[in-house]
Amino acid sequence: MIRIAILEHEKETKEIVFLLARVFRQNDWVFRHYFKASELARKMKEESYQIFIFDEMFRSPRMESVFVHDNPDAVFIYLCEDPLVTRGNDDRERIFYLGKNSLAAGLDSISQRLVSQSSQNDHYTLVYDGTHVNIPYQEIFYVEKIEKMVWFHTRKGVFHKRMNMSDLEKLFSPYGFLRVHVSYLVNRKHIRSWHKEDVELVTGDLVPLSRAQKRRLRQEKDVPVSGERV
Repeated sequence: MIRIAILEHEKETKEIVFLLARVFRQNDWVFRHYFKASELARKMKEESYQIFIFDEMFRSPRMESVFVHDNPDAVFIYLCEDPLVTRGNDDRERIFYLGKNSLAAGLDSISQRLVSQSSQNDHYTLVYDGTHVNIPYQEIFYVEKIEKMVWFHTRKGVFHKRMNMSDLEKLFSPYGFLRVHVSYLVNRKHIRSWHKEDVELVTGDLVPLSRAQKRRLRQEKDVPVSGERV
């Protein structure tokens, strides 16, 4: 179940919910509408959300601390008059800035990413030292192939198993993982910024970005071009 919190005016919320119904037509989802940030903060003590949709007026250091920082696995959408100006240099892959006057087109352009990144509470199961370990996709930062072994870098620690990287890519891609290098898969939700030769994660880790994979991802419009988010 994908849970969505909307902190907006009632009129805008009605349009948002109508458009979200198209995005999540094949998913189970539910939304809650709030007029005040304090109401949402209190409710968060009882239930968690995978997506937060805020009016740009709520983009502030205090809101960043209370909501964005304290919900590292959630996706945030800010509705703005001018998305480029409001976004500034924010390159985090789980933060989206959409124009209020082109909301339908904006949501449509990120629909696939919303579905994949919001479904990461599903679990990936691996056998490690004879024990079955269930790891939510959202807790996996990146996957690394070293010789014949695949290493999973997660919040629970580092695990490894012997398997094919291409098979893993097919399994992980629907959950928002990107093949940035022949030996690396990264969870785009945890990408802080893109650089010329590597990708920086929220953990501070730098994952190599190969030219071939960068070219392919650009063609698929999955990476920024000329410093702009695609």
